Amino acid sequence: MAALANLIGHARAAGYILTQRLVGAVRARDECLAALGARPGDRILDVGCGPAYYLAALPECEYFGFDTNSAQIQAARARFGDRAKFFDEPFTAEHQRALGPFDKVLLLGILHHLDDASSRSLLDLVAGCLKPGGVVVALDTPLYEGQSSFSRFLAKNDRGDFVRYAEAYVQLASQSFEQVESRLLGDTLSMPWSFIMMVMKTPRAQAAA
Repeated sequence: MAALANLIGHARAAGYILTQRLVGAVRARDECLAALGARPGDRILDVGCGPAYYLAALPECEYFGFDTNSAQIQAARARFGDRAKFFDEPFTAEHQRALGPFDKVLLLGILHHLDDASSRSLLDLVAGCLKPGGVVVALDTPLYEGQSSFSRFLAKNDRGDFVRYAEAYVQLASQSFEQVESRLLGDTLSMPWSFIMMVMKTPRAQAAA
């Protein structure tokens, strides 16, 4: 039974990665990794890591991945369990206290699955475990003025229940971080899905200290 469960988990993860390639999300995540600027030895937190297929592109680091999709965590452990730690559970304040602080944080494709209150809570949580000079990079599905009709259709039919206008993501992030830079990606033939990438620095709690 365990072997069958592992096989199913791998198949689901492979299907997820294929879908990510088709909509251009793999390229968008490459942009996020470039913005993250990970260096050897960094402590990296990844909330919503899925199968963590992009871990192979990161330098040797202390990587901690969290996701509530058991099948994808199984696939991540099978591929990267020798160089990373994976948790089949939400990232909580208890984890923040036990594992932090971190140099870099990834929030790829998670905020559009959370309502405003839950998004604020998560952003405050990761801000609280960020080392001085650290960075948080987020990637989500947005709506925005001038968006193509096809991209807007994809966004409105995303699995996330809280797809927002780009400005709303920035407003949320700005409540937890002093510096928030955003950039729209995609809405092209090679990357039909649209994304907003946010790079967040200087948690407000640190700035006030």
